[in-house]
Amino acid sequence: MDGSIGRPVVRRDAAAKATGVARYAADFPHADTAYAAIATSPIARGRMTRIDTAAAEAVPGVRLVLTHRSLNATLNGETFIMKGGHMQSSFMPLSSDQVHYAGQIVSLIVADTQEAAEEAARKVEIDYQAEHASAAIDDPDRIETRLADKSIDKGDAEAAFDAAPVKIDATYLTPAQHHNPIELYATSAVWRDDTLLVNVPSQWVVGTQAGLATIFGIPMADIKVESPFVGGGFGGKATILPHTVLVAMAARRLGRPVKLVVPREAMFTVGSFRPATRSRVRLAAERDGTLTAVLHDEAGQTAAIDHIAFAGTAITARMYASPNIRMRETTIATDVNTPGFQRAPAEAPGFFGFESAVDELAVALAMDPIELRIRNEPARDPVSDLPWSSRSLVQCYRRGAELFGWDRRTPGVGSMTAADGTLIGWGCATATYPSAMAPSSARVRLNADGTCIVSCAAHDLGTGAYTVLGQVAADVLHVSDELVRVHLGDTTLPSGSMAGGSVTTGSSGSAVHMAATAVRDRLFQAVSGSGDTAGFTIADGHVVGPDGSRHRIAQVLGNSPGGFIEETANWKPTGMDDRSMRRGLAGGMAFAGPVTATHVSHSFGAQFAEVRIDPLLRTVKVSRMVGVFACGRIINPRTAHSNLAGGMIWGASFALLEETRVDRPRARFANTDLAGYHVSTNADIGDVIVETLDEHDTVVNAIGAKAVGEVSIVGMPAAIANAIYHATGIRVRKTPILVEDLLG
Repeated sequence: MDGSIGRPVVRRDAAAKATGVARYAADFPHADTAYAAIATSPIARGRMTRIDTAAAEAVPGVRLVLTHRSLNATLNGETFIMKGGHMQSSFMPLSSDQVHYAGQIVSLIVADTQEAAEEAARKVEIDYQAEHASAAIDDPDRIETRLADKSIDKGDAEAAFDAAPVKIDATYLTPAQHHNPIELYATSAVWRDDTLLVNVPSQWVVGTQAGLATIFGIPMADIKVESPFVGGGFGGKATILPHTVLVAMAARRLGRPVKLVVPREAMFTVGSFRPATRSRVRLAAERDGTLTAVLHDEAGQTAAIDHIAFAGTAITARMYASPNIRMRETTIATDVNTPGFQRAPAEAPGFFGFESAVDELAVALAMDPIELRIRNEPARDPVSDLPWSSRSLVQCYRRGAELFGWDRRTPGVGSMTAADGTLIGWGCATATYPSAMAPSSARVRLNADGTCIVSCAAHDLGTGAYTVLGQVAADVLHVSDELVRVHLGDTTLPSGSMAGGSVTTGSSGSAVHMAATAVRDRLFQAVSGSGDTAGFTIADGHVVGPDGSRHRIAQVLGNSPGGFIEETANWKPTGMDDRSMRRGLAGGMAFAGPVTATHVSHSFGAQFAEVRIDPLLRTVKVSRMVGVFACGRIINPRTAHSNLAGGMIWGASFALLEETRVDRPRARFANTDLAGYHVSTNADIGDVIVETLDEHDTVVNAIGAKAVGEVSIVGMPAAIANAIYHATGIRVRKTPILVEDLLG
């Protein structure tokens, strides 16, 4: 069948997006809509001493000007996501006169037109009493807080490091970065009596529903959240952002729909971002390359108003076999908006330093960097000593080296050049991402006319969920792909998982598989007339019995009540208790893995980069990237390739371009638009080659799917940095790597 697992089915939402039929959050029309704009704080810390809204209120068409004096907003028991809630931050703007970061919302203005709202926002007059603030982790007054619960100790790593004949000790830096999805943050809120409808780009509609229910003190059933299409999320749309709450409050106060589209500049502070990090990596080895000690100390930026930590060391500790492992995590509080999830939030920054250090160790050993990694490949998880559900990293390296032509690499620095003198460098790095799972529900209906309907409050961020979830049902029921309809992103559907942590395919896909299997079993029972369905199959629109008899499915279903069979399934990961499952299905945080009582599950990849560097100007061009990945069973090679290639391109952007610069005197982000915040374009990227291995993982979930969406960004920054060293002999231990870093 065209819709079965493993086939490169074209995205089922492709035509809707190409023709403009697909509706994003800001596209939903509501009668009598009022339009909102925001005013934000120019200072990073202090308090508001005077507010004058008279000029703003005098703008024709202005209906409401909210400040902390007119709103006094509270979260009514709702809290920060890292404390078990649903909010991006525990701080609610307009709750007091305090300013905690530059760009904080200090007023929300609502008017009959967008133009009037924006004009009024410019006319809100506020005086501030500023206090000293710091927005960078290396500012001298910042204090590190050690996170004892994040420490990992195995053996005596300090002693082993001191005694080793070959060792590396280096520090690596990554800056703050922002998501910058093409779709802006937006919210429309509509109250009808005591029920609330919210259109918002969301990676977690059920969580948003649950959080808003708590804030407004109404049942979840009285709130509907719609987000059928999301124009990129990358973690930034996984939580409730404060402006969504403010828009809903304004709509309730006015008694009419209110819409806010957040400007690009404000997105840098009304949402979250990837925090800056500093990693000290120490590696020790025997002269034959056997690792004897692995030590990684990571410091990550957090906010003064919230504590959040993305422990990259929990992942780097599991990378290679060593008898001695020591991992430490600290946080550094700064006066910024609360950091949050951003594609591979712990892994991407942590692996830049860690995999750069592995390359440095290979150079010190005069050993091929691939062979060094393979020599230290662990048979079991180095931290827990549990078996892997599957780990095909060595095969990834072998195949990747073949695709890349690694055997033609000459190891000497600057030893590879083009005919015109261009310096050529080749580098590699390992990628991994944990394969966690979350509970999910799904409903599958098989109709007499041959159509199949899949319903789940999961999300498609452009990743292909509409396509792959439909393929799972089609594979079980042997239905042609063009006959499958998929409904997502709506809280009236069965509860889906958060689209975060690369869990959607494995989690919601397993729920779809479970529901479709139940439909198939009922179909077989309808033919058999009993519970015995052994030997029954589906072929060519017929149920085929064990005796070879054929029964048209249309006829069987035509005799069923309503002319269809429908089943809803609640799926939970292996080892998860029913209480956790119920919490997850009700919009709470509930994840299992990657470490369970019986195994550890990760996706893995080997990533390769070729750079070409002008010998005089030192401009860097990523001319070629190769990635080979082991992500379990690939449901759709086309959408998987798109995700993996996109992550590799983002990894190149991470390495060479992306940085949210800090205006230190003012403690605020400086380059808050796409003119100043640079991302990779077609001109920056050469060939991108992606392959996935045929990996069979029978442990991770029912369909054998592991994490795909984030793994490919993880190793690319280090692979590029390692390639730059190979070309130039200059080891740059920070991102982005700029021309000036290569002029020394």
